[in-house]
Amino acid sequence: MTTRSYDALIVDFGGVLTTPLNAGMNDFCLKEGIQLQDLLKVALGAYSGERDDLVVAFEKGHISEEDFSVKFAERLKSETGVEVSHDGLVDRLFESLGLEEDMMSAVIKAREHGFKTGLLSNSWGLGMYPRDRFEAMFDTVIISGEVSMRKPDAEIFHLATERLGVESNRSVFVDDHPGHLAAAERLGMRTVLHKTPATTLEELEGLLDLPLS
Repeated sequence: MTTRSYDALIVDFGGVLTTPLNAGMNDFCLKEGIQLQDLLKVALGAYSGERDDLVVAFEKGHISEEDFSVKFAERLKSETGVEVSHDGLVDRLFESLGLEEDMMSAVIKAREHGFKTGLLSNSWGLGMYPRDRFEAMFDTVIISGEVSMRKPDAEIFHLATERLGVESNRSVFVDDHPGHLAAAERLGMRTVLHKTPATTLEELEGLLDLPLS
């Protein structure tokens, strides 16, 4: 009998279980007549080490989607000079994203073979999650806006492993953001940088000793 190296698989949502976030944001920019580089500048400062109280507060669920959308639209106008409607702004940002069914299926297969599975996602609103799919996929679902924590803070990773009842060093974490992976590695997690479903599944098959593709 083979002894497993890991007990749990924890995955991000946007950009891992969905098509790439940048592609979705680019579609939004084309519709709104703005440049992707300008959107990324005003949206992702918190992901490159800058202070961004607006995005952090929204991801932690401390302000409403409506309030965030109004302030974010103002920020976009200040950066681009283009008037972007705040109505349904978050939904419009991500409306072209699709689910990566191969990744979704891999999580289910891992769970069916006895691995604990968890979702660990920084949220921009709560409407984009296919919650009807989650019961079959996950033992725990942690969404930043519902727990008032966000990646890369250590506390949200601890919450995930505690809920799953596993040790950090027995967990594999998949994310598309290197900063989140670095935070997980500091806690002892094994990490996988997601670039494409094919490369991620190949790496996970080796780590979990399980056919997933």
